[in-house]
Amino acid sequence: MRKRSDVADDEHTREVPALKEIGELLREARESCGMTLQQASEITKVRTKYLEAIENGEFAVIPGEVYLKGFIRTYADCLGLDGAQVIAQYNELRRARDSAALRQLEQERIGRLERTREERKQRRLQALGKGILVVLIVAAVAFALYYTGRSMGLIKWTPSWLERLR
Repeated sequence: MRKRSDVADDEHTREVPALKEIGELLREARESCGMTLQQASEITKVRTKYLEAIENGEFAVIPGEVYLKGFIRTYADCLGLDGAQVIAQYNELRRARDSAALRQLEQERIGRLERTREERKQRRLQALGKGILVVLIVAAVAFALYYTGRSMGLIKWTPSWLERLR
């Protein structure tokens, strides 16, 4: 079984590739050390299922963010990586992911607002159209009643504006 002290000091200061996924990085480091998950678990005192979850990028399995960061740091140090640097990379990736998620949520919110505005505009136009239609129907019925009444001799009065049209 390999112990933490067996890892050379120069391996401890290896550079962490900037954009590599944390789980893949840790898995590759473990495999390059020739260590199994069980051995890493014994050295780090972190359960195998948590180490496996970290390697698979299934961070939700870990019971909390503080535990997750502690496990990642301990695991990285065990594998000869700079734990602080791996945590910094994790934080950067997390911020980028959260930032992307926030941008997406904001875009969705803006899209909903625009759709709501457009729907409101459409409803107003429909209400205006219906209102104009009602006014036209009322006017047509009024004119029809007026001319019917005049033709039957029930109405003798003629509006002054109508007389000017004749």
